[in-house]
Formats: sequence, structure tokens, C-alpha cells
Amino acid sequence: MNIYTLLQTKTDFTTSEKMIAKYILENPEKVIHMSAQEISEACFVSVTSIYRLATKCGTSGLSDLKVKLSSSLSEYKKMDEAFDFDYPIKKYQTHHEMIELLKEDYNQTVLETSHLFDLDTLQGIVQLMDSSQQIDIYTSAGHLFFAKNFSFQMLEIGKQVNVPSEEYQSQLLAASSDSSHLAIVITFNGRGILSEKIPSILHKNHVPTVLISSTEYHPEIKYYDYQLFLSSKENHYKKMSSYSTRLSLLFVLDTLYTAYFKRHYEENIEKKTEYYKRMTGE
Repeated sequence: MNIYTLLQTKTDFTTSEKMIAKYILENPEKVIHMSAQEISEACFVSVTSIYRLATKCGTSGLSDLKVKLSSSLSEYKKMDEAFDFDYPIKKYQTHHEMIELLKEDYNQTVLETSHLFDLDTLQGIVQLMDSSQQIDIYTSAGHLFFAKNFSFQMLEIGKQVNVPSEEYQSQLLAASSDSSHLAIVITFNGRGILSEKIPSILHKNHVPTVLISSTEYHPEIKYYDYQLFLSSKENHYKKMSSYSTRLSLLFVLDTLYTAYFKRHYEENIEKKTEYYKRMTGE
């Protein structure tokens, strides 16, 4: 995960650490050349708080933190905070401008989503996908198509993924699940039965569970083994369309599929080829 994204999404910072993180995000180039004492005075916090933040970010100290900030700076600066993800296209723009702005929307979405991945988390999820007898995806209507597309991809290499499309089916599947299943819950901000009812049932049945959500959604951690994040630049309601959210989810699911495929690369290529031959009678 990009160090700047980590500073934006980490949930266990104290009030002082949040102030330091905010200052770093607003002044990345400046911080790289500042001493601990200078950062302390600028943020009105203790030097100890700075080193605690560095530790929580997985670095060995301020020097190591600044190295990571420096190495990731160019990518961080590519993220245009002024870009309007809710209404990327304006009324009187030409078709050429429209295409260029949609391209920028997509470019920034993929860039941010890629930064949101923690590689250890990805590895842990793929191991669960491999060891589970069955994968179940719980999501709402807006994300159903992408979940079903993921199910289709996995079926092509012989892995069954269930995607219930109704609330009753979702609750019944959760109630009948056990530790041999892997559950993936997709919800942007946690609404309806996806906020607590389904995760609670899965938790009681000891089902390993992965949450895919916005960076702002932080439910009870006891319900989830892992959490993956979607780009969260769009307003949930006031927007032209879900351009960014849709692409971000597709990128996350394609990453899971690809990482799983790679785990048994040659075997999965053979499976896809053999299944195709059987279907065509070759």
C-alpha cells in the first residue's frame, strides 16, 4: 500500500497522530526535509507522537518514513485532488473533452485503487480462496453484475462462486455456511442486511470473511478477517454516475481473480483449454 494512502486510511491513529498525518498529506515535499522537532512544532504535537505514527505505518523511524514518502511522492502528486469525480463532464463540453475527462477519471481511479492494496492482505485472501471449498459473495443490486462476472471467471477455472441475488437467499446461504466457505461482502458504506445481519451470521458460523468497501467504512472488525478498499472519490448519491466506483470494484475483483489464477498458473490454463474443448466437442 502506498504510504500516502496508508496515512489516509489507517484507523488506529490517535488525535495527535491524525494531526501529523494530515500535515504530511498537505505538505509532502516540505515534510521530507523537516526534522522531528520541526514537524513537532508545526503540528503542535510531541516528538514521541511522530515516532509512534512512523511505527504504526510499518517504518523503523522518521528517516525510514521520509524515505517512503520521498519514493512515493511522484505517484501521490499524480492524484489530482481538484478533479470532480461526481460530475466529471460539464454541460457544454465537446465529445473530445468528454472522452479525455472519462479517461482521466479512469486513470486516477485505477491509480488510487492500486495504492489501496496491502500485499500481505492480498496474499492472505488468495490463500483462503484456494483452501475454501466454496466462495460466496454477498452484495447489493448495484454491484451484482460485477460479482457475477467474477463468478463466471472463477467457474472457467473450476472454482465455484455463489452470488445470491435476493435478501432471503443471502441470509439462507449465510445461515447454512461453515468454516469450509469463504464469504466476500461487497458494500460501499454498509447498508441493509450487509451492514450487520449477514456479517453477524457468518461470524457466528465461523466463516472466514473478506470485506470490500469504501475507505470511509470501518465496521466492527470482529466480523472480518480482511478488508479491501475501493476508490472513494465519488459521493454515494450526488453524482453523474458511478464511473469511479464501478471501475474500482472491477479492478479489485480482477486482481483477486488474477492472483488466484497465478497460484496454479499452468493447471488453470489447462482447465480453461480442456473445458473449452469439451464444450465445442473437439
